[in-house]
Amino acid sequence: MTAKTQGGGSVAALGAIVAGALILQVAGTIVNTVVPLQMAIANQPPLLIGLVASAYSLGFLIGCFVNPSLVRRVGHIRGFAVFAALQAVSTLSFPLLPEAWWGISRLVMGLAAAGHGICIESWISGQANQSQRGRIFGIYQILNRVALIGSQIGVGYVAIQSQDVFLFASMAFSIALIPVALTRARGPESSEIVSVGLRTLWRQAPAAVVGCLYVGMVGGPLTSVAPAYGILSGLDQRATILLTAGIQIGALLLQWPMSLLADRIASRLIMLVATSIVAVVSAGLMMLLEVDPAHGRIWLFGLFALIGGCSIPLYTVAVTHAYFRMGRDQAVGLSAQLLFLWGTGSAIGPLAATLLMQLRGPQGMLIYLVGLSVAVAIYIALRISRNPSPPLIEGERGASGPTIPDIEMTKR
Repeated sequence: MTAKTQGGGSVAALGAIVAGALILQVAGTIVNTVVPLQMAIANQPPLLIGLVASAYSLGFLIGCFVNPSLVRRVGHIRGFAVFAALQAVSTLSFPLLPEAWWGISRLVMGLAAAGHGICIESWISGQANQSQRGRIFGIYQILNRVALIGSQIGVGYVAIQSQDVFLFASMAFSIALIPVALTRARGPESSEIVSVGLRTLWRQAPAAVVGCLYVGMVGGPLTSVAPAYGILSGLDQRATILLTAGIQIGALLLQWPMSLLADRIASRLIMLVATSIVAVVSAGLMMLLEVDPAHGRIWLFGLFALIGGCSIPLYTVAVTHAYFRMGRDQAVGLSAQLLFLWGTGSAIGPLAATLLMQLRGPQGMLIYLVGLSVAVAIYIALRISRNPSPPLIEGERGASGPTIPDIEMTKR
């Protein structure tokens, strides 16, 4: 009877936190799409757009350090409520502030988003059974990506013409509180949250460090700067929204195949091939737009989807590489380390990409993707040639199938 009760409580707790997290995804996607889009329409300089995008990632990094103590002190449910309130209030501040000050609101939103990531990750980790954790995280990632794409194409597509778009997003942040606040299940013990440390990870799995930074440095611009890139490239608002949604559709389609490959062949080889594809596709698109801009725009959506599909899912590959090198007994510590690396890349990427756009126009985005991808591909190739893969830790490739790493969900 006790086991059944606990099982029901776990299901109820998981349902509550997943429902709240998916609503947060819808709200966050609206803001992530509309902020750079409206700044581009208002003729704000690309560098300012990048600063605002990087402010969010900087707040996320700060939140990785300051939020665990808050969650540990007040618990997961109260912590979730505090962070949702911060998100809602910050979203309402956008219509009240000039665009030059939007970075402050995005900084606060990033800090709150890190808190939500900590609550969600540790909650699901604590409630899911060990034998089902991989499948639960995999299902969550699919739902999460579908919510992201749906909110871009659906809500964002309709609301972009309305002055109340930020009001809609603030309402969604508030609604996310309802399923979490109504659950009678208890949150997990907060002692599972650990501090960030990187030295051991760099010594044992440097390719994972570079891979996580790369995904942040590419995913940040693809998420936060791509709407501005679309407007500056001459697309209308609706075509720009479809462009940003196409990036996520590409990531959705290739997420699971890459996860399967990461459990079957060398992770560094996957990283080498994927970064090389991003470099070649970005360079090809850049030349096509230079020679024939009208024809290049036809290929723009499909090629950006391929770029997103070959770059964003690499996070799972890099994390799998780190797990194989270090062992799953350090899973919680790895989650904190890799989250920090991704956040660092997300803070640097938008600023670097928009700086090139400021100097070279919209093509600066593609120049950035080519340069970064070539550099990472060269590094991975050198690592493979100089340091062949060591024997895997016994039992790492079990018969239970691929496991989506715990940290994957907190990035959204």
